Amino acid sequence: MARTALRDSLPQVIAAGADAGPLASLLAAADGMHQPISDVLDHLETWFHTLSAPDKMVCYLASWVDLDWLTIPETATESRSALPGGTGPLRDLIGESADLAARRGTVGGIVRFLEVATKRTGFTVQDAGGFHLRVTVPAAAEDVVETVSRIVSATKPAHVTAEVTVATAAPHPETKPEGQP
Repeated sequence: MARTALRDSLPQVIAAGADAGPLASLLAAADGMHQPISDVLDHLETWFHTLSAPDKMVCYLASWVDLDWLTIPETATESRSALPGGTGPLRDLIGESADLAARRGTVGGIVRFLEVATKRTGFTVQDAGGFHLRVTVPAAAEDVVETVSRIVSATKPAHVTAEVTVATAAPHPETKPEGQP
């Protein structure tokens, strides 16, 4: 509400003296309290879109699509992303949550979830037999193994066990074994 609208809502006798003195200060303070609310309400749609929502809202939106396990509570009302890339990957996961939920527990669903969450490719998920999965993390993504383990644990079928291993980097083709010319 603009200051003029506040002044106009006062009785005419009081509004006449509202340009100076304590009443002017009171109106300025009241207008200051209303302004943040007005700013939010004027652009409310941006708070619910994953790409334009403020960071503090992204973690709240994650709870709407059962992804709040990827957030870390900071205070009673605010959280932050637990993913290595911050809120960017969390925004993408929220955007793809319907597709990911439909594919949850499948090999393709686990791989896609890992790719979106870590912004890396090259993950493999193999059925190791006996209700056991073997997830291989590419060597280039070794720094996110803890995150991968957490995601695999949450997205695999409940009756299946899983192990997460890191692929060994293949030697460079120009590298020769010792003792050979």
